[in-house]
Amino acid sequence: MVNPVDRHKEIASSLVLILFSALFLVYTTRYPLDDWENPGPAVFPLILGALLLLLAAGVLLRALLAPKAPDKAGAPEGRIGSLKRFLRENQGEAKVITLTALLVLYLLLMQWVGFFVATSLFVALVSRLVEDRGWGRPVALAAGVGLFSYLLFEVWIKLSFPRGILF
Repeated sequence: MVNPVDRHKEIASSLVLILFSALFLVYTTRYPLDDWENPGPAVFPLILGALLLLLAAGVLLRALLAPKAPDKAGAPEGRIGSLKRFLRENQGEAKVITLTALLVLYLLLMQWVGFFVATSLFVALVSRLVEDRGWGRPVALAAGVGLFSYLLFEVWIKLSFPRGILF
């Protein structure tokens, strides 16, 4: 019998890998395949993406078909309760999931609020996630990174970044 926590970890990680490999395969469609005699630049990434997708699907299938260990409490727990318990018992995994969500939010917000504001918010939140002491140091670090990025890229190198409604 498989430990329920290990089973959940295998299912979650394989789903993330399946999503990543699917996005990777979609991204490789930007490049030409050409033919077998003269393969294009998409062939190798296509093979790697397909292999990753197959391996992740195999891990997911194995985790889903593994016999379940009996629950310690005896009472069935809902999906939300199970997720809360998993995140409470696995602080490291919870931080990785939170960091991934922050990264996705950062990428989505960049076009709306602008590069420098989104980067400052991202740095502050990630710094706070890593260091649980308070908001003073994360906010100071975010302001410093935002100012340094602005001076380096906009003023000195003169690169243009996405501007949003805030900056």
